[in-house]
This record gives sequence, C-alpha cells and structure tokens, in this order.
Amino acid sequence: MERQQVRERIRELTLAFFQAKLGLTPRSVEVRGGGDTLEVRVRGFFAPAEKGLIDHPKERRAIEDYYLRLFDQLLPLLNAGVGKVGPIVRVQTLLDLRGNECVFMVTLGKESEVIIQNPAEAERE
Repeated sequence: MERQQVRERIRELTLAFFQAKLGLTPRSVEVRGGGDTLEVRVRGFFAPAEKGLIDHPKERRAIEDYYLRLFDQLLPLLNAGVGKVGPIVRVQTLLDLRGNECVFMVTLGKESEVIIQNPAEAERE
C-alpha cells in the first residue's frame, strides 16, 4: 500500500470509528505527514451538551477520561485496516476540549516494537 493510500485508509477508518462509537460524523478528519509518523486530526465531534460542560472542572475531567478511554479502542481498528504496511505501534492522543478536536500521532513500525502510549495514563502512574 502506498503512503497516500495509507493516509486515506487511516482517514476512512477514523471517520468510521467516530460514526460507529459516537453516532455522529466529525466536521473533519485530516491525515498529514509522511514516513513512519502521521498526524490524524479530528475536529467537531463533541455533542452540544458536552460543549456546555467543559467549563466545569469536574465534568471536564469526566469528559476527558471518557474520550481518552474511547480513543484507546482506535488502535486495533487501525492495525486491522492497514496491517499490511506494518503495524501501528504507537498512538499518542492529544485532546483539546475547548477546540473541539483531537490529534492522534500515529507511528508505523515493525512487528517487534509494539508500544502503546497514552499521555493520560502516564500522568496517573
């Protein structure tokens, strides 16, 4: 699979993930970069009720935790969809609640280097 095809496949899979898990279509899904690292940027996926809650610290943390746990489920889907290129060995998730967007830094690698890192989990350790 060519790199452009990989980017398009990751975009399609990410869009399908949001539609299946959240029941909505994000405003945009963009995949940029080349080589082994890709940036997947998803904009406009919060429900109207969530937008109103992000200004309250307790609710904000609950929304953040929910989305970070949900996005952990994206890695197996991406691996299944682009596995012929090599496994996706790392996904770092950057969630911007105020900006209503999420950025996934996706790293392609070799079968032997499977590492999954989520910044939210690293903070809790």
